[in-house]
Amino acid sequence: MGKPPGRARAASLNKRVVYGINPVAEAFRSRGDSGAIVELLVSEKRGDRLVERIVGEARSRNIPVRKVTPADLTRICGRPAHQGVAAVLRGGFPYRSLDDLIDAWRRTGGAAFFLVLDCIQDPQNLGSLLRAAHCAGVNGVVVPKDRSCPVTSTVVKASAGATEHTPVARVTNLREALKRLKQEGVWIVGIEADSPKSIYEEDLAVDLALVIGSEDRGIRRLVRRECDLCVHIPMRGLVNSLNAAQAGAIALFEARRQKDCAGIRG
Repeated sequence: MGKPPGRARAASLNKRVVYGINPVAEAFRSRGDSGAIVELLVSEKRGDRLVERIVGEARSRNIPVRKVTPADLTRICGRPAHQGVAAVLRGGFPYRSLDDLIDAWRRTGGAAFFLVLDCIQDPQNLGSLLRAAHCAGVNGVVVPKDRSCPVTSTVVKASAGATEHTPVARVTNLREALKRLKQEGVWIVGIEADSPKSIYEEDLAVDLALVIGSEDRGIRRLVRRECDLCVHIPMRGLVNSLNAAQAGAIALFEARRQKDCAGIRG
């Protein structure tokens, strides 16, 4: 079977599709005046206030609005969970370099706060982690190019649009990226279930990069070697593990809590 017509059309023109109410609204908020949004697609079945608000944003920026059938929108998005609205954006996802993330952190004048994801392969987990990272106020997220889920439309939807505001650096060598962060004075802390020390016993109110491992194997051995220390999240109950997104959210907000309690900016 070939690619669905809508998806093939977008890919051939070097465009990407963002779908869902929140992701599309965030795309307009962050890119609506930049010329990056090529077209707004709206299901013929949607005419409520939420969608009309987005349509109004598009028309105020002279962005074309096209009504399509729900079936056509599903083909274009590749999934039925589009909530009746999608935006076609020019180019692929705008990854940053690690230098970009470091420079942006330095300009804030605050403490470093990064999230490093070691081979997260599930798009729902990646989207959830990017959403939590944005809400916790990180300076950026670092992911490897290989053995890792890219930022796709599904990831954008799962992030509720947080991908439009969260810088993501895609690096060739994650170990070298961690070494570079350590050279900048950043403390590398891995979240691993078998670590003897609890996350609540460690001082995270520092220049910090949290490392979350893959869903099935955790942090790879060579990547773990670059961590200054590893900590676990204490748990109760009969189920003795959290998925990557849950563990990441808990770790991010524990670090956020400690920074806020210490009065540390960033």
